[in-house]
Order: sequence, then structure tokens, then C-alpha cells
Amino acid sequence: MNARSHAIFPRVNRAGWLDTLRVLTAVVAPTVAKGIIIRRPTMERLAERQGFDTTAVKQMQRLKSKYGPAPLLLPIPLRPQLLILDSADVATVLQSSPEPFAAATMEKHAALVHFEPENLLISSNSRRAELRPAHEHALATADRLHPYAMHFKKIVDAEFLEVLNLPRELDWPAFSQAWFRIVRRIVLGERARNDVTLTETLDELRGRANWAFAAPVDQHKLARFHEQVGRYLVDPEKHSLVNRFPRGDELAPENQVAQWLFAFDAAGTAVIRTLALLACHVSYWGKAVEEAMGVDLDRPFTRSCLLEVLRLWPTTPAILRQLTKDIQTGDRVIARGTGVIIFVPFFHRDPALVYADRMEPTIWGRNDALPAAGLVPFSAGPVICPAHNLVPAIASLAVGTFLSSADIVLLHPSLTVANLPGTLNHFDIRLKLTARRRENR
Repeated sequence: MNARSHAIFPRVNRAGWLDTLRVLTAVVAPTVAKGIIIRRPTMERLAERQGFDTTAVKQMQRLKSKYGPAPLLLPIPLRPQLLILDSADVATVLQSSPEPFAAATMEKHAALVHFEPENLLISSNSRRAELRPAHEHALATADRLHPYAMHFKKIVDAEFLEVLNLPRELDWPAFSQAWFRIVRRIVLGERARNDVTLTETLDELRGRANWAFAAPVDQHKLARFHEQVGRYLVDPEKHSLVNRFPRGDELAPENQVAQWLFAFDAAGTAVIRTLALLACHVSYWGKAVEEAMGVDLDRPFTRSCLLEVLRLWPTTPAILRQLTKDIQTGDRVIARGTGVIIFVPFFHRDPALVYADRMEPTIWGRNDALPAAGLVPFSAGPVICPAHNLVPAIASLAVGTFLSSADIVLLHPSLTVANLPGTLNHFDIRLKLTARRRENR
């Protein structure tokens, strides 16, 4: 008999079949359709027009009102899911990961196996104990600024100042080309700057990963991608992230590095959204520009603005866990293997928060997560994203490069800052940049 854990949740409610179907159609299906691993532009535009994200949050609010704040068991045949409805339970689940709430869920494995089958995120607890320290060392998880921060700033400045020299509007295609040059240089080194083929191969694998269980792994393309990454691991360049990753094939380094390249895509989305949002907030704009003009590489206010963008429009909309043992709750036993869903937008846009639909950078202080309030852009607890310091730091530097060099006007879309929309489609953001010449930068 499986060991049972007691009193993790005082109570668990069970959803009816109709409400379970509503969750699947109004919350799960639209989230999956937009693309969990790589965003689908067409579906992002449809979600924006139809208000899918707002509808999903309202559906979650309706469930909480009907059933109460206790976790809600969705009786999905063969794959029951426990839907978290209270921020206190968010903190409990994340603080109790990976045991008994394993991060390596069936759904996550089905997606990530397409391009990083031996990655930390889908490893057993024992394997995680081997891999996590290697990630933490390479990414300097505990440090607010990475040891290579100055080098990274030079890369960011060089690539984006080149963009600023072009007399045109900034849209996602132009931004993303520069952004992925930055990503390749930071992760793999200078030799990778123009290796567009590597990024394209990864994007193709990620597109396949969107289909998870429904598509077989393209083993040939996966091997090619890992071979492409492997070229930069043989003799890693100084000041690249791979240079800090411990040597040894036993750590499956190509699989670990693939996650870094993948995760930085979401960071780019956050950067362009932050620029769009700051362009609409005069009071915040001035403070962020002042910070960008300074010499300190730690940009706490800009970082808080980025975290607000990730609160308002989470790039990871669902945090998934899976029970490693049966848990007893009241007179109900929740079986081992049951999935656990934290639908992040539900907590980030909770109407009980006075700032739910507006920008409020001051809530963050020097925190990257506020799990007691359910605000977890990089997750939280023992399995918090190992790049929870690195990504905001680099993204803040990127925002600062633009703010210190140009005046920015948001051309599209039109935003009402007192009531920000549930979806902000980054593919359609257009910014007008007017370069400023500043002395003694």
C-alpha cells in the first residue's frame, strides 16, 4: 500500500461533470491552443479578440464562488486533476515540491521530451538532486546579479543599439531577431551569434512539443539539435553560461542548455511588453529612465516593472505538479499520480487585489515571488526557476538600453492603463523609437 500524507489540505471538494467540462473548454483548451511551449501567433490574436484569458479567469472565479476555496478535484477519466483555488494552497504546493508534489508531471514530460528528454524539469527526484546544483551554478541562482553581468550588458547594448540606429518602428520580428542574437551569445558564446539555424531547429521542435502526447518525437531532428548545441560545449567560450556548466556527459548538458534557450524566449516577450507598458505610464517611465541612465547594473524598479508584466500576462500560465503518494484529506483520499494545476492568471488577476488590472510595481519590493498572495511568475519554493534572478536582470538591462537611448511611443495596441486587458499579444506590438543622443552614457 502506498504511504499516505495527512493534513496537507484540510478539505478537498469534487467538481461535477458539467463544471469539469467547463474548466476543460474555458480554461485548459484555450491555454493549450495558444501554445504552451511556443506561442502560436494566430491563436494569440484570437485570444486577444475573443477575450479567452479574461473568460478563463472568470470561470475560475465562478468555481471558487460555487465550491469554496478548497482545492477542487476534477474527475477527468484516467487523469484526475486537483485545481488549486486559494493562494495559501499555492504556497503549500510550491513549498512542498518536489515531494509530495513532483514537478515532473506526465503532461510536462510529454511536451519537453520533444527537445530536452533528460532535462531537470522532467527528472526523477534523485536525478533532480544531481542536476539542480549544476543549473544553479551556471545560472548563479542565488545571486541577484550574475558574475558575468557586465559582459552580458555589453552584449545587450551592442545588439539593441544596432536596432536603435535603424530609422523605423520596432515590432516583434525586428526585436526578436536581435533578442535571439543576445540569447545565443549569452548562453553559448560569440560563435553562436549568427547561428539562426540552431534557433530555427529548436523552434521546430518546440512547435512539435505543443502537441505533446499527440505527436511522436522527431528523433532525427532532436539528434541534430543536440549536435548543434554540442558544438559549443566542446570548447566553451569564456563568459558564456555553458562555460559555467560542469563538464561531463553524465549531466546530459545539451538537454539542460536547451531549456535555457527555450526559457529566454519568454523573457523577450516580457521585455517588449514592458516597453509598451512603460510608454503608457508617464510616472513610471521617468523613474525607469533615471535608473537606466545610472551605473548600477541592478535595476530594482525596472525589475519590478518586468515582474508586473509577468503578473499581468504570465508567460507560464499554468504551474503543474503531480502527487507522488496518496494524500488523506477529510474523508477523501487523493490518489498518487493525480495532477495538480495552479492556473496562474486566476491568482495574478484576483479581483480582491486592488491593483488586479493595473500596473503596480511597488508590490514586489526586492521579491521575485509572493507565494502567499499567489503571485509566482517564476514559481516559488525549492524548485523555483533556477534563472529567477538571471532572467529579470538581463531583461532589465535590455529595457534600460532602450530607455536610456530613445523616446518610445506605443503605436499598437491602444492600452487603457486603469483597466489593462487580459491578453496583450506581443506579436502585434508596435513601438515608435526616436533615438536620443546623450553624452557621457
